[in-house]
Amino acid sequence: MGSGLVKETSGYRPLFLASFALNYYLGGLDVFGYHLLNFSLHALCSILVFFITIFFLRITYGEKELNPTRYQLTGLFAALIFAVHPVQTESVTYITGRSSLLTALFFMAAFWSYGQYGLTGKVHHLFLSSFSFVCALLVKETAITLILLLVLFNLFFSLGRTWKRRLFSLFPFFLLSVVYLMTRIYFFGSLKYSSQPIRPFYENILTQLRAWVHSLGTLVLPLNLNVDYDFSISHSILEKEVLFSIFVLTAIVLVIWKITSSFRPVGFFALWFAVNLAPTSSVIPLEDVITDRWLYLPSVGFAVIVAFAAEWISRAKIIMNTRAVKLIFFFLCALVIELYGFSTFLRNFTWTSSWTLWEDAAAKSPNKARPHINLGLSLTEAGFYEEGIKEFTRAIELNPRHGQAYLNLGYTYAMMGKIPEAINAYEKALVLSPYIRSEGRNNLGLAYLKQGRIEEGIKEFQKAIEARPNNANPYYNLGKYYAQNGEIDQAIFYLERAAQIEPEFFHIHMILSQVYEKKGWRDKSQDSYKNFLKYTPFGKYNSLKK
Repeated sequence: MGSGLVKETSGYRPLFLASFALNYYLGGLDVFGYHLLNFSLHALCSILVFFITIFFLRITYGEKELNPTRYQLTGLFAALIFAVHPVQTESVTYITGRSSLLTALFFMAAFWSYGQYGLTGKVHHLFLSSFSFVCALLVKETAITLILLLVLFNLFFSLGRTWKRRLFSLFPFFLLSVVYLMTRIYFFGSLKYSSQPIRPFYENILTQLRAWVHSLGTLVLPLNLNVDYDFSISHSILEKEVLFSIFVLTAIVLVIWKITSSFRPVGFFALWFAVNLAPTSSVIPLEDVITDRWLYLPSVGFAVIVAFAAEWISRAKIIMNTRAVKLIFFFLCALVIELYGFSTFLRNFTWTSSWTLWEDAAAKSPNKARPHINLGLSLTEAGFYEEGIKEFTRAIELNPRHGQAYLNLGYTYAMMGKIPEAINAYEKALVLSPYIRSEGRNNLGLAYLKQGRIEEGIKEFQKAIEARPNNANPYYNLGKYYAQNGEIDQAIFYLERAAQIEPEFFHIHMILSQVYEKKGWRDKSQDSYKNFLKYTPFGKYNSLKK
C-alpha cells in the first residue's frame, strides 16, 4: 500500500505502514506491542510540546527575564494538558490512530529543530528539521502544512535575522515539498482522495464552520466524545447553528487579534491550530465531518495557549499578590490536569472492546448506520445473533443502500444456519457495494456449498480470488473443500497459497498437516503441525484437544 503500486489506495504513507511491519516482525499480532509503541510516541510528542513552549517563552521574553522554574512549569502545564486530554484517546488507544502520532512527532521535531536553527544558525539543526519534515510527509500527507507554519513563524519572529537569511532557511522545505508532490503525482497520477464529490462545496463550508466550533468546544469541555459522530450537513447560511458558529469564530478571531498585538505567541499558536485542522476540516469534503483524531496536532496550539494564559496570570502582580492566592491558582491548574486525566481514564473503558466502543457510538449516534453495523458485528462475533440482526436491520432502515450492512446480515444468518436468508443478503450486498465483492463472493460460495450447490460455490470462490488475490479466505475454503473430497493436489495448491498470504491463520496449518500426511510428506506435515501449535491461541488449542 505504501509503495504506490496499488492504485486503489488513497494515500502514500510508507513510513506509517513500516511501523506496523516493525510491530508485526517483533510480536506478530499481539496487540501489546502496538499499544506500547503508540503510547511511547504520545509520550515523545508531549515532551516536544514541553520544549516548544519553553522555546517560545525564551524568544518572547529573552534571557534577562527568564525565570527557569516558572517557564518550566509553564512548559510542563502545556505538555500535561496535551498528554492527558481525553480527546487524544482515539489517536493513542486506536492502533491505526498512529498516523496522527507519528505525523505530530516528526512535525514538531521539524519545527523545534527549525527554531533552534533560527536561534543558533547551526546548519545541523536545519538538516535535522528537513529530515524530520520528510519523515512526517512519509507518514501523512497533511504534514505539508509545516511549510505554511514556518512562513508564519518567520513573519511573527525575526530572531535578529535578515529577510534574506529567513528566506534561505525556507528553501529546503519548498524543494522537498516539490519533490514529494511530483512523486505523489508520478505514482498515483493525482493528489485527490476521491474522484467523486462527497458533498457540495457550499454545504461543506457551512458544515465545517459548525465543525470548527464543535472542535473548539470539545477541547475546552470534552463531555460527549464519540468514535463516530453523527454530524448533520448544513444547507443554508441562515441556519441558527451556522449563524451562531460564525459569531463564535468571529469573536475568537477578534480576541486573538487583540492579544497578539501584545503577545505574539498566542496568535501564532491560534494559527497553528487553524493551519493543522484545515486539511481535514475545510474545503476538501471527506466522508467524516469530524473525528477526535483530527484534533491531535491542532490540540498542541490549544494546550500551549492555555499554558500561556496560566503563565500570564502568574505574572500579574495585582492578582498574585499573596501566597494564598498563588497556592489556590496552582491548585486550580492541577485540578484541570486531574479532570482531563480522569476523563481520559474513563474514556479508555469505552475502548475496552469493540462491543463497548460501538455500543457507546450507537447510543450517541442513533440515526447513523455505521455504528449500528459495527455494533451488530461485535454482537454477532460474541454469539448474540438475534441482537446483531436487530442492529443490522436498523442500519438498513437508516441507509437502505449500505452493502456492508447486508454483508454482515448475511454472515449472521449463515452463523444461525439460515442459509437462504444469508444468500439473499449476500446477493443484495454485492449489488449495492461492488468494493466488498471479494468478501461477498467468498461468503456466498460457502453458503452455496452448504446447500450442495458445489459448482456455483467453487465459481464464487474463484470470483472472490479474482476480485482480491491477496484475500486468504477463498483460497482456504477451496483448499478445505478439495481436502474433504480427497483431491489432495488441488487442496495443497490452495492451502499453501492461503498460508503464504496469512501465515497466522492457524486452521490452514492443521489441514495442510493432514493433506501432507496423506501425500506421504511427513517432514512437511510435522512442520505444518508445528505452525499450527505456534499460531493457535492457547484457549482454542485446549478446546481443539478436547
